[in-house]
Amino acid sequence: MASADQQCINIQIQDKMKYDIRIENVKLKSGEFYTEGNQNDVLTTDEIGETSIRHNNGERHICSCSETGSMSGPQGSIDLVDDYRDVRICTLSWEATMQPGRRNSFVLRNLDPRYHVDVGKWNDSGVMGNVPVAVDEL
Repeated sequence: MASADQQCINIQIQDKMKYDIRIENVKLKSGEFYTEGNQNDVLTTDEIGETSIRHNNGERHICSCSETGSMSGPQGSIDLVDDYRDVRICTLSWEATMQPGRRNSFVLRNLDPRYHVDVGKWNDSGVMGNVPVAVDEL
């Protein structure tokens, strides 16, 4: 669990399609990725970019937190790609701030009109926490 001086985000991506989703174009401006449930198991952007989400309600957690002692919260982006059509579904980007008075941000961009992406409720202030994302075809 995050300490009081850390900011964390857990993007919970659910694939409701008939085909897998790949994660590509992983960018991290600040913070670090880690394995869900173990912040000591740090992952590289390449390791995140090599993951996929299984079809028919498969789920993958993309977890990021601020680095210990840093004044910057996690900030980055990923593309979700339809593994069958080989097209980008959307880009997910986030900024989980540690600055008092500033709001957290989670943005869905570049949405392909053939897909529906539902971003659930998340904390816009304080620890960002869980961000549920469900992906389906129209």
